[in-house]
Order: sequence, then C-alpha cells, then structure tokens
Amino acid sequence: MVKKKKIVVEPFDDIKIIGICTHIADYKLAWHINKLLNINLVKYEDIINEDELAFSYYLYDGGENCNTYNLVEIANAEGRWVNFSPATDYLFIIRNFINDENLMDQLGKIKKIEGVALAYLVDLDTNSKIDTILEDIEMHEIDIASEMKR
Repeated sequence: MVKKKKIVVEPFDDIKIIGICTHIADYKLAWHINKLLNINLVKYEDIINEDELAFSYYLYDGGENCNTYNLVEIANAEGRWVNFSPATDYLFIIRNFINDENLMDQLGKIKKIEGVALAYLVDLDTNSKIDTILEDIEMHEIDIASEMKR
C-alpha cells in the first residue's frame, strides 16, 4: 500500500490567544491590560466584519524580536463576530514567541482583572473558526500600517 504524504500548512505560527469573557468596556479592559502587562495597547479604527458589524481593535507592537499584542472585540451590543464556547467577548492575541511561563503569568494577570469572568487559552488546533478571524485581523493591521506610512 502506498502511503500518501500530507502537507500541513500553519499560516499563523508563534501565535497564542487568550479568550476573555467580561462585561468590561473595551477601553477599560485595554487600560487594565496595559497597566498589568506594562504594554501600550492603542485603539485603532474598528474592524468591520463581513456582516458590516464594527468591532474594536487595539494594537501594541513591541518592535523587532518582541511580542506584538492585539486586543480584538468579537462580541458587542450589535452582535457576535463568531461564536466561541465558552462565550467569549475579546481575543487577546500574542504574536511571536512567548515561553510558557510568561504566557501563564500574563493569563493569570488577566484573570485577576475585576470584572473578567473567565480568561482561557484558545486551542488553535481544535478551533476551526480562528484562522478566518486571524486573517481578517492581519489584513486590518496591514491597512493601518499602510495608512500610517502615507
């Protein structure tokens, strides 16, 4: 019997995502995260999804060889961008390598924010919806970067 070789492409290497369930407004959550993690998430133009719903978008780029962070709203009064289980309001995306100890430290700090009901690591292998969202976020970030260069 001939064995077939299968190529698995992972377009989003070195990404960790923390799902956050909270009633806190986006700007307050960003403020708490900035304070606790000593970063500077900045609000940019909202992401508009395929259903024409707007979701808040924050970015912090630590520079070359450092982490880049996004805080992206995926549920608001207008609707949900995508349904996660458990119900998730925000994704805190960490790009570039982060060791497990630092990741768990950041997750623990987010869990301690007053008003955060749940913070958890999103399993990228079993969550089929995440690739589409990450593509949309990446395209949004490219649009922001091209506008900044003008």
